[in-house]
Amino acid sequence: MSVEISLPSGYHLVRFDTLESTNDEAKRLARSGAADDGTVVWAQMQTAGRGRRGRIWKSEPGNLFCSVLIDPGCPPAQAMQMSFVAAVALAEFLETIVPRGTPVECKWPNDVLINGRKVAGILLELVAGHVGSRLVVGIGVNAAQTPAIAGIPATSLAAEGCSETDPGRLLEGLCRSFAHWRGRWSSSGFEPVRAAWLTRAKGIGTPLTVRLARESFDGTFAGLDDDGALLVTAAGGVRRVASGEVFHPGP
Repeated sequence: MSVEISLPSGYHLVRFDTLESTNDEAKRLARSGAADDGTVVWAQMQTAGRGRRGRIWKSEPGNLFCSVLIDPGCPPAQAMQMSFVAAVALAEFLETIVPRGTPVECKWPNDVLINGRKVAGILLELVAGHVGSRLVVGIGVNAAQTPAIAGIPATSLAAEGCSETDPGRLLEGLCRSFAHWRGRWSSSGFEPVRAAWLTRAKGIGTPLTVRLARESFDGTFAGLDDDGALLVTAAGGVRRVASGEVFHPGP
């Protein structure tokens, strides 16, 4: 990992050859007071990466695994909007390296897709830090390899013919875009992030299935609430979904 990485002002890099999990390392640094807002943890390899709901995130060589530690400066519920900030930032950056005309989409709640297939996932975790609560924004991108994901079509930047697949260069581009969109969120609130996410939304206006802890139901993807909750037109009216899984039929 000798490549020189240039991050935006206010962000600084802590890099490793191998970690169990970049999110876990970021949380450890936060708890010990050894890391400030803007710390970016990057590992060449993860041995125990994970996604939402404790799922395993397969960390194949040549892919990007990183976590950004931030002080959101707001209540925890509002801080969860950072998932949309990260998704928009990543999608906007990927649009600069995919072949012309290739669709890059955001899938609620935390995925980024290329050509309808998952290329990246985002995992947010709150942690009590040395000087207050911190938020860890974990991002995994399939750059060189496409790990199999049960029941979910997946892809990689290499498979999609992207002009850049080097993890270090991807980290630079992602962090620049993240810093920009985090700044928009801090200065203007969630609405510009919400609008940018919706322009890239997977399946808006089309049928989907929502799976909750105790039920599943079918409906039509109607949009996002003003705090990031999913809006679904279903039997009985519009339902607001704050946490769950969604499944879109077809590719």
